[in-house]
Amino acid sequence: MARTHFIKRTAAVVAVALVVSLGAAAGTAYAYYTDTSRANGMLSFKYDPNPPSTEVDEQPAGLNKVISVRNTGDVDAMVRVKVFVPSIAGVTVEFPDAAANGWTQQVNDNGEGWWYYTSPIGPGESTPSFTAQVTIADSVDQPFDIVVVQQCTSTKGYDPLNMTLGTFADGAKSIVASAFPAGDEPSSDQPQDGE
Repeated sequence: MARTHFIKRTAAVVAVALVVSLGAAAGTAYAYYTDTSRANGMLSFKYDPNPPSTEVDEQPAGLNKVISVRNTGDVDAMVRVKVFVPSIAGVTVEFPDAAANGWTQQVNDNGEGWWYYTSPIGPGESTPSFTAQVTIADSVDQPFDIVVVQQCTSTKGYDPLNMTLGTFADGAKSIVASAFPAGDEPSSDQPQDGE
């Protein structure tokens, strides 16, 4: 009988200890999940009431793609194009006529190679096209696609001394083809179109 009493008493003490510890843990958890902290500050944000808008035009030509960008908005725009090439052994893509048609490739800080058109395109106008020339080896036996994306930005921020016109969301700047003979560039303190 003494043994049964001892077991009951031990079970009661353990049960009370368990209830007390669970109650303490619940209070701690409640305090953790209800704790708040306030922060003050401001985030600079600029809204362009008339942003540029563009769309890519890619036409198949056999295995190749002929790429251009059309301005569908109401303001001048700077554009860039990224061509995603599959990483399949035996598939290569070259751009033989891009530079001759006013496009230049730059690798940004993220290591991405974008093709920038070096002049602004006006409303309703299109860039000259360039070709993504695809070559595949006989050993390639799987389907693939060449994906083309484009981005546009406003022509605000023209800097003739650095030959940049427009800044994209990742901070990359579009390069402008020089339309001025050497020494005739406008000074950077003169107002430019789009300012």
